[in-house]
Formats: sequence, C-alpha cells, structure tokens
Amino acid sequence: MTSYDMRQTKIASKYESIPRMNTDDCLNTLTRIGEKWTGQGVAMELGCWLGASSVALLKGLNKAGYDKPFYAFDRWKANAQQVREGWEFVTSIGQNLLPQYRKNIHPYINKLAHHKGKLPEILETADLSDVRIEMLVLDAPKTEPVYTACIRALHKHWIPGVTILCLLDYNFYQRKEGVERERLLAPVNFMIRNEGCFSSIHQKEGESAAFFRYEKPLKNI
Repeated sequence: MTSYDMRQTKIASKYESIPRMNTDDCLNTLTRIGEKWTGQGVAMELGCWLGASSVALLKGLNKAGYDKPFYAFDRWKANAQQVREGWEFVTSIGQNLLPQYRKNIHPYINKLAHHKGKLPEILETADLSDVRIEMLVLDAPKTEPVYTACIRALHKHWIPGVTILCLLDYNFYQRKEGVERERLLAPVNFMIRNEGCFSSIHQKEGESAAFFRYEKPLKNI
C-alpha cells in the first residue's frame, strides 16, 4: 500500500494510540526535525486533526528543550464522512474534536496556543505580532485560494536559513486527475514560483510529504 492509498482508508493506522494517515517516514522525519530546534522561533501546525503529527514533532522538540507555546490551528469539527465511517472519537456531525486533541498531545506539551476555526480566517485573528516561526507544518491548506492566503499571513514570521516547512500533502496531487489534480498542485506551484528561496531537506519517492528550509525572501506569493 502506498502513502497515497493510505489516504483512502478510514484510519490507516495509529501513532501513540492516535488515529493517523501519515506514514512512518513522515512522522519520523517530523521527530528528527523537532530534535534540531534551535530556540529561534516557535513550532506551528495548520490542520492538526487528532494530533498524531503534532505528537511526532513535539517528541523531537521535547528532546531539544522546547519551552515555547505550540501553535495549533484547526476546525476540530467532525464532518459527515467521519461519522458515516465510524472514525474513532467521532460520534456526531459537528462534534468538537479539540478536547480529544488536547488530551492526545497533553503528555508532550504544556503550553498550547490553539486557534479553532476556518483557515485562513483564524490566522488573521490570532495574535502573532511578536511570533517568529522556526517550524511550520502545513496539512489542512493544500488547495487554492486557501494555501496562498495562509502563506501570505505567515511568511513575514519566517526566519531565513532557519524556518522549516513541513508540507504533508506536497505530492498528494499525483493520485488525482483533472481539476482536482490542478487544485492540489498549489504547494508545488508555490515552490516553482519561488525557486531558489528554499532548499529541500527531505523527500522520499512514493511519499506525500516533503520538507524544505526557507533560505531567503519569497519572490512571488
């Protein structure tokens, strides 16, 4: 089963008892990235769901002595598909999944700065004035116009030569065709427009996720 096939299953597997659809390679890479935290900025995730990817990153951050808030953005709202398929922890449409997320990540972080709502609107209302971002995990935003709107809201907080972008659905477009494939190309097209502004730090053939270091100011958003 490929990483893309795993995305089609109800629950691919579990990580730290948390349902997840990210591969072992993706989660292990998040942990290794967390271990390299330098103290220059915060860690942030957009699209946290139940917290498997958050925990993977936080395990590494803990080893590095992370002492800042973990910024988490998500709707944390159960949808009809999740209820219909009987996803674990989900019992009704519209159910607030934030309490379960907090429970899942609690052993790994004390300072949680969570923002519940729809992207990119919640980025506009969050107080990020003094925030510098060292590690940014992007899962929920993967199509336009949401992807570019999120980048526009956050790129001014990035640190050249330091900030790591963890794009968990970077290659997901390869499973799709037609209009849907074009929509899912948003992260790839962004990198093409900003060639030379990032360096690749990890990509594995057959994996959806890709990881980049931000090197210099963007050319085109």
